[in-house]
Amino acid sequence: MTVAHPPRGPFIGVRAYEARDEMLFSGRSDEICELSTLWRHNRLTILHSGAATGKTSLLRAGLIPRLERERARVLPVGRATSTRVWPAATLPDQNPYVLALLSSWGAGEPPARVAGWTIGDFLRRHDGLDRHGDPVPTLAAIDQAETFLRQSAAHEHHRTRFLDELFQTLERHPRLHLLLSVRTDYLDDLLRVLKDFGNPGHAEFGLQPFTPEQAAEIVRRSMEVTGHRAAPQKVAELVDELRKVRDDTGRVRDRSCERDIDPLLLQVAGSHLWGDPPDREHFVNARLDLEVDRAISGFCGRALAEVAADYELSPYRLDAWLRQKVLHDGRAFAPLVEVRGALLHAMEDRHLLKALQQHGLRLHQLRRRRLAAPLRRLDATHWPTPSDDPAARLGAAVRACWEGQPERARRIAEEAVFDAPGTALRVRADLQSLLGNIAYERDELDEAAARYREAAKLYEALPDSTAVGWTLAAIGRIALAQDKQSDAIEELNVAVGRSPHDPVVRTTLGQALWEAGQPQAAINVLTDVLDREGDACEARRTRGEILADLGQAKSALQDIGQSASRWPHPSTRAARALALATLDRAEAAGEELSSAVAEAEDNGPVLLRAARVHELTGDAGTAAEFAGQAISARHPRLPRHQRKTAEHLRDGT
Repeated sequence: MTVAHPPRGPFIGVRAYEARDEMLFSGRSDEICELSTLWRHNRLTILHSGAATGKTSLLRAGLIPRLERERARVLPVGRATSTRVWPAATLPDQNPYVLALLSSWGAGEPPARVAGWTIGDFLRRHDGLDRHGDPVPTLAAIDQAETFLRQSAAHEHHRTRFLDELFQTLERHPRLHLLLSVRTDYLDDLLRVLKDFGNPGHAEFGLQPFTPEQAAEIVRRSMEVTGHRAAPQKVAELVDELRKVRDDTGRVRDRSCERDIDPLLLQVAGSHLWGDPPDREHFVNARLDLEVDRAISGFCGRALAEVAADYELSPYRLDAWLRQKVLHDGRAFAPLVEVRGALLHAMEDRHLLKALQQHGLRLHQLRRRRLAAPLRRLDATHWPTPSDDPAARLGAAVRACWEGQPERARRIAEEAVFDAPGTALRVRADLQSLLGNIAYERDELDEAAARYREAAKLYEALPDSTAVGWTLAAIGRIALAQDKQSDAIEELNVAVGRSPHDPVVRTTLGQALWEAGQPQAAINVLTDVLDREGDACEARRTRGEILADLGQAKSALQDIGQSASRWPHPSTRAARALALATLDRAEAAGEELSSAVAEAEDNGPVLLRAARVHELTGDAGTAAEFAGQAISARHPRLPRHQRKTAEHLRDGT
C-alpha cells in the first residue's frame, strides 16, 4: 500500500538544513566544491560567515553528503556543547566539551563508548585505510566554534583544557583534517587562540550571503522540487522586497536597499507566505510589503519572548532596553542586569544582534537593517506567549548551566518539572537528572542523590536501562563521597544489574571497590571491563592508577603508557610519576609530578602520590608536607584506607 505523505512547501523555516533536506538545498555548488578542496588539502580550515548565513546547512546538507558519496572518511558534524543531560556525578572527571564533541562525532554510538576518551583516543579508533591499504585522512568538522570561544567563569578550566587537547591532537595526529565553522564576529577570537598554539597553518573560507540572482534561483528550484509551479514575477518581487529597508511608516528609506539577501530572512518570509500546509494561492496573492514585515515581526517577537522567558526578564524591560540601546543609536553599549554576557550571546544566537570589535571593546548592533522597522513597530504587548513545551524549558535550563548560571537553571528546571505532563517521562527524567547535577556541583549531596533517584525511577518506566544504570552509578559515587562505601557498592551492584555490560557503570564499581579498600576485587572488575571493551579508556586509566598505588610499577605503566601526556587527568599523571619513582626514574617522575600537582592542589590521591614520590626519592620533609595536604584535601578526599599511609608519611613513622 502506498503511504500518502503530506505536501510540503519550498521553505523549511528558521532551522538549518539537514542531510534529509539535500534535495531542497541548492545555490551553493561552487562553495561546496571550493570548500571540499580546501578541507582535503589543509590540516586546518576555517569556515566563517555572518550569523545565519548558512554554515551549518552547508556542512550538513551540502558538503558532507558530497564527501560521503566520494567515499571520503568524514565524521558527522561535531559540536562542543550539547543539550543532552548526563548525570555529572557518574563522570566527575569528564571534560563536558570533550564529551559533547565526541558524542556528536560518534553519532549513533552510546555515550558509554566515548566516555573517558580523549579526542586523540577517538580519532585513533576511527583511522581508516583506502582500498590499497594506505592511510586516509579523517575529515572532522566542529560547528559553531563561537560556543567554546566564549569565556565562562564556571567552565573556564574545562574550556582551556579542551582547547589544549584539541590543538595538541591536531599537531600529533597527522591524518586529522580539522574544519572549524565560526561566525565572522568571533573570527578574531579564534585567530588569537591559534596564535597561542603557535599559529598552525590554516586556510580560510568566507561564506557570503546570497546575491539576488542566487536567491531567486533557490526559490524557483525549491518550488520545483516540492512539486509547485514557480511564479517568476512573484519570486522576483519577494527577493526585491527582502532587500528593501523600510522606515516605520512602511516606505523605502531614501530608496536604500541591502546589497545581498539574508538566507534566514528568505526562509522566515517564505515559510510565512506559504504556510503549513503549503498554500500557493496565499503566496501568489499576498501583498508582499505587508506580509514580509509581518513575517519578520513574528520572527523577532518569538525570539524576544524566548529570551525574556529564558533569562527571567520582564518583556517590557527587555523591550525598553532594546529600544534605548539598539533601536535608538544602533549599538548596545550597556549590559542588562547581571546576565549581560549570556543575554547578549542569546540575542546573537537567535540572530537578532551581531557583535563588533572596536578599540578592544565588544559592541553589538542589529544583525540586519531590515529588522529595525518591524522591531520598532512591535511592542512587548504583542510578543507571542513563549513556548511552555517542557523540552524547550529543559533546553533553556541546560544552556543556563553552560553559561555558568546554575541558580537560574535550577529555577527553570523546577518550574518545568512542575508543569510537565505525566506522560513526558523522558523530559521529566532529564529535568530531575539536571537538578541532581546542579545540586552535586554545589556539594548538596543528599539533594543530588534524591534527584538522581527520582530520575532513575522515570528512566526505569521508559524503559532505558542505560540511563538507569548511569543514574544509579551517580548515586553510588555520591555515597562514596560521603564515606558510605558499603552503600556505594550496593548501589553500584544494582546499577550493574540494570546495565550489565555498560563499561561506565562497571568501571565506577571498580573505582568504588578500590576506594572501599578492596584492591583485588577492583582490579578484577576493571580487567573484566577491558576484556569486554578493549578501548575502555577510563577502566584502563583507573586500573593503571591502582596498580601504581600498589607498587606494581611495570604493570601500571603498561596501562597508563610510557607517556602520560595523552591523559588529561592529573591523578593519572601523578600515578605515572609514582610508577616511575618506584622504578628509580627520579628525574622523569619529578617532571610528570610537577604538572599534576599544579592542576590538583586539593586532590587527595594526587597529593598522596606526590608524597610517596618524594619519599622514594629521599626527600622525607617534602613527603611529610604533601602527606599533610593530602589528609586535608577535599576535592576529592583520600579514600579511608589510604589515610593511614598519609598519616605515617606526615609523621615520619
